[in-house]
Amino acid sequence: MKKIVIVFFIVLTLLSQICLGQEMKASVKLDTNAMLIGDQVKMHLAITVPAKSAVIWPVIGDTIMGHIRILNRTKTDTVYSPDKKITSLNRSYLLTTFDSGYYSFPPVRFYVQNLPDTTKIPMQTEGFFLNVHTIRVDTTQAFKPIKGPIKVPISFRELLPYILAGIIAILIIWFIVFYIKKRRKSEPIFQIRPKIRLLPHEVALAELEKLRIKKLWQAGKIKDYYTELTEIIRIYIHDRFEIMAMEMTSDEILDLINQHHEIQKSSKGKLNQMFILADLVKFAKALPLPSEHEGSLDDAVAFVHETIMQPLLQPELAEKPEQVTEKI
Repeated sequence: MKKIVIVFFIVLTLLSQICLGQEMKASVKLDTNAMLIGDQVKMHLAITVPAKSAVIWPVIGDTIMGHIRILNRTKTDTVYSPDKKITSLNRSYLLTTFDSGYYSFPPVRFYVQNLPDTTKIPMQTEGFFLNVHTIRVDTTQAFKPIKGPIKVPISFRELLPYILAGIIAILIIWFIVFYIKKRRKSEPIFQIRPKIRLLPHEVALAELEKLRIKKLWQAGKIKDYYTELTEIIRIYIHDRFEIMAMEMTSDEILDLINQHHEIQKSSKGKLNQMFILADLVKFAKALPLPSEHEGSLDDAVAFVHETIMQPLLQPELAEKPEQVTEKI
């Protein structure tokens, strides 16, 4: 009985190995078996194993047989069968050589482990060959002269660095000349353009026009309307007559304005009427008529127009006396 059991297990092991061997297959293939020296050809290694197997790939260095160089190699590509029981593994190698001849490659060997079994089962491909040939030379023809260098037109991309360098050099030279001229004249290199300062009446008239466009009293903001109106006129009086109008009451401003003899009496009356109405609105909560709102703004505009600072007149050039010649 013991002998029968031993024979049974041996036969079972052999049958499993045979079945496993039928599922496993290793192959190698070249895109072509004949190539011109210096060309490139791809070598494809593939092995088919059960899904739960571990594959030990052959170690392939930078060259094969000392003459075939490997330029590039891909990662392992894994493809499963529809039932997920068989796995196909693939790698590709890009080969080239600069030595002509007939190369016969030996079989490539893999090792497979059917996990969890640790036994390494060897698998190998068939041998393959590669014929590397050179260009055939017709010795009956005469030798041709060596071709000279081909002239290639210069592109804009090649000229661009030189163009930029030339522009930068011109700018540097111009700045140096400009700097030397300014230093000789004792002038500042960069002059800040002074801001245009508007005259007091120009500022006041512009602000009064803005106030008219806001339409505050039409929106019911009567107090805000008169507050801005009087503030504009106070700033104008400060800048035009050098009176500290921003820190004074309306009566104090009117007293000082009345002391100015160059201001017409009608202008003083308009200013007085505008300030009195503004104080009634701000402090007594008066509600003037719409015509009085417009009239206050018109009085302010008229006061500014009537008190514009007149420019100083330049003395006229004296006429040259005519030369009188007497006849002898």
